[in-house]
Amino acid sequence: MKVIVYVKREFRCANLKYALFGALGAFLLGLFSFLLGGRPKLYGMLLLPRFAPPALVFVIVWIIVFALLGASFGIAISPCRHGGKRAKLQSILWFSLLMLAIVSWYPVFFSARLFLFSLILCGAILFLSLMTLRSYASGSYLSAIMMVPVVLWFVFAFVLNFCVVLLN
Repeated sequence: MKVIVYVKREFRCANLKYALFGALGAFLLGLFSFLLGGRPKLYGMLLLPRFAPPALVFVIVWIIVFALLGASFGIAISPCRHGGKRAKLQSILWFSLLMLAIVSWYPVFFSARLFLFSLILCGAILFLSLMTLRSYASGSYLSAIMMVPVVLWFVFAFVLNFCVVLLN
């Protein structure tokens, strides 16, 4: 029950400008990664497991993931956040490392076709997303809740990347 009270308070206090700028920034980084990566047609040429979604699903989900990543970051660094300066700096650090890994994954997978290395990078992305969620939870329940679907997506992406390594 306490969590619901905190989330309501944060939502009322949250400056949506931070969330919007965060979402826009994360989306632009994702677009940059896509432009670096090229060759999205490679996905259709790979041997994929039965549970692999069509390419269009990835586009939709990644837009949502980047929006959640950026918005949760914006809220986490907003003035409403509980905790001190150190907690905000930790959130900035984990988010920055996470975004660096995410932006690196697409070109490694699609341009370089280094599937095993992309799997290792995907594992790092999963770890960094968990650490980001943890750092958000120390000061912003709303940001932490927004990160849960992102972490679940990265679990799925890791499993799919693992299957691509095995099948190709």
